[in-house]
Amino acid sequence: MNSTVTRPVAVGIALLAAAVGCGGGDDAGPDLSAAPTGVRWQGYQGIALPHTDQGPATVTDGAATGFEQSPRGAGLAALTHTLRLGVAPDAQWATVVNRELMPGPARDEWAINRVRLSITGPATPGYAPRLLGYKITEYRAEQSRVEVYTEYADRSRAVSHTTVRWYEQDWRLQLPDPLAQDRPVDAIDELPPDIVRVEAPQ
Repeated sequence: MNSTVTRPVAVGIALLAAAVGCGGGDDAGPDLSAAPTGVRWQGYQGIALPHTDQGPATVTDGAATGFEQSPRGAGLAALTHTLRLGVAPDAQWATVVNRELMPGPARDEWAINRVRLSITGPATPGYAPRLLGYKITEYRAEQSRVEVYTEYADRSRAVSHTTVRWYEQDWRLQLPDPLAQDRPVDAIDELPPDIVRVEAPQ
């Protein structure tokens, strides 16, 4: 039986990333506000996700890989991994986990919880989360902290606090320690004015 991917599934179970990041770099630093180039949109499980010049370069068995080692690549990886993780169906979620997440206890804990859930179909039309953009709050070449902004069918909005790490020549999502008390997702009323807009078509 198909499962409808609801907001609690997409957000409460899957948008699970909040960790520490580090700033640094030269005096000017990298441009954290540069928008991705060559943006085109492809659907995955009823959600429109961006494919750009900065990544992903490859999508195999539901897993998106091959992101540029830059702020734009980090931002795109954060939003891509976060949303794919939330809606990956039963036949693909293990591949998504293995190729898009950092290995460790947090990933293992997430996989144990995912086994208890079944997703066999895409999100119901009109109820899938819609991507609005991201904001990089801390960046370095090996680790970046990214806020991912989404909107839902009832027009409510949320921000997911994520961290990605450069691992095996790609950006991977770092889930928080299972015992962490930080909130991975917060409801918001308004978008910050300085986000990088990567807004999915309606």
